Amino acid sequence: MPRIIHLLAQLLALSVAVVYAQTYIVRNNCPRPIDLFIGEASEGTLNRGQRVVKTGLGPDAGFFYTTTNGGKTSSGQLVATRAGFYFEPNYWYYYLVRDQDQPINTGISVKPNHPASNGFCTVAACEQSGCDTAFTSPPVFHSPVPPPANGPAPNPPLYQCKEPRTNFTITFCPSGRWPKKL
Repeated sequence: MPRIIHLLAQLLALSVAVVYAQTYIVRNNCPRPIDLFIGEASEGTLNRGQRVVKTGLGPDAGFFYTTTNGGKTSSGQLVATRAGFYFEPNYWYYYLVRDQDQPINTGISVKPNHPASNGFCTVAACEQSGCDTAFTSPPVFHSPVPPPANGPAPNPPLYQCKEPRTNFTITFCPSGRWPKKL
């Protein structure tokens, strides 16, 4: 009996490690280099056309954003278009955030590595100020119980991919241009 419990514990630990072992590919398609941040940490500069692969960030990597083209931190508040992720047991939520009173500094998209199906695993993109595909402030997740496995896909600006081993490609300036200034 102890051997079975030990084996089950190892399998559980392995399954948790596989779920959290997602990969983030960050691409810069902007007209010039960008300064990349993950969480609040600088990850350096990405040149136009360059990409960086990040793994091992766990279920709460923090926001992916750039301060380039007018993004900034003002009075401790981040003012930049950003991508966020939230892990609910067995699957991922992902979303974009733009500032309500400021124009976006860059367009951004998040694309899961699984094909879209029935509203799940769709591309989240915000390329212009005022887009309705992004929250105007970060959402709050506090559900102790995950939604039912057979529940419908959430409506944007919240996105969900229920596929195992979901990886994400985050692209700054998906159109290759800066957003239009208001």
